[in-house]
Amino acid sequence: MATTTTEGSRRRPDPDRLAELEEERSFLLRSLDDLDREHDAGDIDDADYATLRDGYTVRAAAVLRAIESEQAALPGKARRNWRRIGIWTAVVVVVAIAAGVLVAWASGDRLPGDSSSGDIAQNVTSKLAEARSLQASDLKGAIQRYDEVLQVEPDNAEALTYRGWLVALVGSRAAATDLVQSGEGSVQRAIQVAPSYPDAYCFEAVIRFRMFSDAAGASAPVAQCLALNPPQEVLGLVEGLKQEIDAAVAGSATTAP
Repeated sequence: MATTTTEGSRRRPDPDRLAELEEERSFLLRSLDDLDREHDAGDIDDADYATLRDGYTVRAAAVLRAIESEQAALPGKARRNWRRIGIWTAVVVVVAIAAGVLVAWASGDRLPGDSSSGDIAQNVTSKLAEARSLQASDLKGAIQRYDEVLQVEPDNAEALTYRGWLVALVGSRAAATDLVQSGEGSVQRAIQVAPSYPDAYCFEAVIRFRMFSDAAGASAPVAQCLALNPPQEVLGLVEGLKQEIDAAVAGSATTAP
């Protein structure tokens, strides 16, 4: 998750932001059982489940990083025991989204992005917070908020990355290749403007591998994702994705004429 603070500068603690992040973490944990039940019931197939798992691995890593950053900025606060937070935090997505909201929207509504009416000069930080809070329940609203951020800050890495991921996810669920490509373009732009921002590399790897079946194209970004040190709580899942990609690359090399 991106911040507007330059590296090495001292940042003031933000208790409200920490509370928001901890609420999101709690939501992810509460939603775990729902996701598993939907998968077990056959409402989410294995391919979609893998894509969602990978995508929310990246999201969980961002949340954990941000929580650690906010806690570190609070004087005299003991660090939370992360052993209580399971790796499966990364897997979670709202069941309503996984069960068909994406397809219904993609088939019936035009994606926002070309223009946006209303007041787009609101505080970027507030818009990003709104977008994050909407990702679980209102993808269209989340994308609209990211669009508004990008109209004010065209090179905002978080907005580029997460807008791109959400658009690609919509496109994948609706079998709309043009949307997936559009989303990937936004993620790639984030890599260009913020080469040290890990989320963009992780999402690029997921899009290449899960949505385009391009293991070779996913190899470099997943390696960079790992090189940028994902939090320990989700490291195993990122490593698992890399192992899948490496195996697919090796298999392609073996079967090549």
